[in-house]
Amino acid sequence: MSTQPIEDSHDEPLFPMPPLTEQALRVAVRSLGLSAAVRFEEEFHSAWQEAVQTDSTVPMHTFLQRWGIFVALRRYPERARRLHELETAVAEASSVEDARCAAAEIGVLLDAARREVAA
Repeated sequence: MSTQPIEDSHDEPLFPMPPLTEQALRVAVRSLGLSAAVRFEEEFHSAWQEAVQTDSTVPMHTFLQRWGIFVALRRYPERARRLHELETAVAEASSVEDARCAAAEIGVLLDAARREVAA
């Protein structure tokens, strides 16, 4: 697998990291693409339904965390490009070792996104 840096220090975010609220994430996801916006709405309604049925805020909290990480991963164009490249590498890997290397780098990207969301 490539040893290129995960993030280019010159890569500027498309927008600031939004707060983990439904409306702020909705706006951010819409700016990232129509298919993501459709998926966001579908998952929002499912999480809302589950929260009502279980009388728990956990489904909504999980939803907001997951979509916050989605936004954090994709708000930097270089990071989004690298994520896509690594996902393709996993899908097309010719060996388990190649898939593991790409998956490990995806893990590093996810860790960086989680830190942004937690900040």
